[in-house]
This record gives sequence, C-alpha cells and structure tokens, in this order.
Amino acid sequence: MKKTLLWLLCPLGVCASEFPAPYNSEPDQAKPMPAAEAAATMRLPPGFKATVFAAEPDVQNPIALAWDARGRLWVAENYTYAESGRKFDLNLRDRILIFEDKDGDGRFDTRKVFTDELQMLTSIEVGHGGVWVMCPPQLRFIPDRDGDDVPDGASEVLLDGLTGSPDMYHTFANGLRFGPDGWLYGRCGASSTGEVGVPGRPISPELEAPQRP
Repeated sequence: MKKTLLWLLCPLGVCASEFPAPYNSEPDQAKPMPAAEAAATMRLPPGFKATVFAAEPDVQNPIALAWDARGRLWVAENYTYAESGRKFDLNLRDRILIFEDKDGDGRFDTRKVFTDELQMLTSIEVGHGGVWVMCPPQLRFIPDRDGDDVPDGASEVLLDGLTGSPDMYHTFANGLRFGPDGWLYGRCGASSTGEVGVPGRPISPELEAPQRP
C-alpha cells in the first residue's frame, strides 16, 4: 500500500533500521508523498481537519489498533502477512507499539514496543490486566497486571482452532473489541472455518465455527 490510515494518517515509506523491510507487492515502487503533505490533500467534511499523529518509520505495517483507559494508542504491526502467493513469512515477527500524546497537541510524545514476539497478528484489544491478541489459529492473552507496559510473562493461549483456508488469508479471525456487555468480540470471514475450543479440551458444539456449504 502507498499509505495507510492510522487514527489520522500513517503513510507507508522507508522502514526503520531495526526491522526488516516489508514486502511491497505493488508494481509502482515510487516513494509516497510525505505524511504532512498527504494529510493536507485529504478532502474532509466541513468542520473536520486531518493532522499527522504518527508516520513511518515510527509505525510500520499497521493492521489493527486499540485505545486504553489512559487514552494511549496501541498499534499492531504485521510483518508476517502476505498475499496468498507468498504465504506467511514466519522468519519475521509481528509487534505491538504504544503511542502516547502527553501534551494534547495531536502528535505522539512517547513510543514504546510492548512486544515483538508475535506471528500472524491480526488484532489487539487492551483491558482486564493485559493485552488480548488474535494470532490465528489462536486467541492469546499477554498479561500485564501491574500496568508497567512490560509483559508479565509468556502469552497464554485461551482459544485454539481459529483456522482458515490456505488460499484466503484475508478472512482470518480479527476485529477484537470489548462490547458494552463486557464480552470480548471478534470476527472471521466465511472462508475461515474452524473448530474453536479451549486447548486440550473437546470442542464444544456452541463454539464450533460454521462450515461453508
């Protein structure tokens, strides 16, 4: 992609030196316009304004985001996803970043790497003592019960079996979000069927994903 929306704007450009360059499938390899210029060219409804909150190399390959109770932006970066012809590149790792705007000027002031030990990361949600991550075929929980932005330990597998068609990667489970009822919701495409259950236990009928006709 030439540019990606992240809160206000996140264009894709040159990668930071500490991470491998993401694969660019577009035939046009021209460098995208600067972030501020891209924001200035956006056509918005009356009363709206776009400014740059974060851009590359500070954020790369964003695939999902979430807000925490402190108003900070959590971003899931996905480096392992690719079109079906390339499959997933499991030589790479995905990561989660935390951005905070302390002075309220619409530009981040601090940036932290929460973890860079994930693969096939498609979604994140924050709350209840940690970070919930969708890494098909698993739903995982990364504990951070003291809130110091450092994982308390290894991620815990809560659900397994969120599989998908080997040719339809873009339908994998994603979209984690807490609802007003306190439940954690997610979604998957029609091609991402599976048998969802708690690891090590028989599949419960109510958790079995519907099969395509």
